[in-house]
Amino acid sequence: MKNLVVAFALSNLALPALAQDAPKGDVANGQRHFMSDGCYQCHGVGGLGAALTGPKIARTALPFASFLNQLRHPAAEMAPYEAKIVPDQTVADIYAYLQAQPESPKAKDLPLLLGMGVK
Repeated sequence: MKNLVVAFALSNLALPALAQDAPKGDVANGQRHFMSDGCYQCHGVGGLGAALTGPKIARTALPFASFLNQLRHPAAEMAPYEAKIVPDQTVADIYAYLQAQPESPKAKDLPLLLGMGVK
């Protein structure tokens, strides 16, 4: 697992366009594709992640170029999604949808967790 994390980090450092802004994406179309293309099956509805299947990707800190690279050349057990399957504009739409997700609440703001002793 450690090797996968290092490989993912190094693969993203090699991208020349890391500082490039994401192309304009359509949030509604991104949501449609996130659901119809099956992204939610591993990353959860809204990209909130699932412990056994996929990390949280909502509001990802990854620049678009790194997000696209991970989709095309996954570092972990995710299947690659080639451009002929998910075109770059669709990826931009999915990225816009994920970036539009609301920020997760802090543990201190969830009464149920506070009642369980979480601080």
